[in-house]
Amino acid sequence: MKVFFVLVIAFTLTGCANFATGRYSISTDNAVALRSLSGTQVNVGNFTDKENISEIACHFHGPVTTLDGETFASFIQKAFTDELKMAGIYSKTAPVTITGRLDRIDYSTAFGSEWELMLTLNASTGKSVTVSENYKYTGSVFAAPGGECVQAALAFVPAVQNLIGKIIEQLPVLNANKPNS
Repeated sequence: MKVFFVLVIAFTLTGCANFATGRYSISTDNAVALRSLSGTQVNVGNFTDKENISEIACHFHGPVTTLDGETFASFIQKAFTDELKMAGIYSKTAPVTITGRLDRIDYSTAFGSEWELMLTLNASTGKSVTVSENYKYTGSVFAAPGGECVQAALAFVPAVQNLIGKIIEQLPVLNANKPNS
């Protein structure tokens, strides 16, 4: 009975919230990297994951979600497209279309807090690459109730910016005309 009472008090004090990531913002580093690819044109197809993940539970506090409630794969697709558009590289009629599959998305809070992202990209050229990002951020088990979830949500956008930076590094490989041997 004591355990039940303690759990009721804990849930009452911590509540159940939704911890939304921020909107994606263009990365200066990515914009600079994309400038070196001037003359390249790329179309972006769908980014998916096998479970259509749009939220990840954060302890007993509530889920981490994207601000607009789309899947994390769709968030990354839109962010990548936005980066290409700002650089003048995106084109719906480009000879190469890149699609993506989000193979892994997870985060840890507390000590060693980090987002883990792994994305497989497939190009219409027949090329395929996998990129991953382990974005470390400051987290704490000693934060106010739900504070570690807020920190995780805030760290998602810079994790995606870094992931897109790694995608940009692979664009010349994906844009090559010959399929992988």
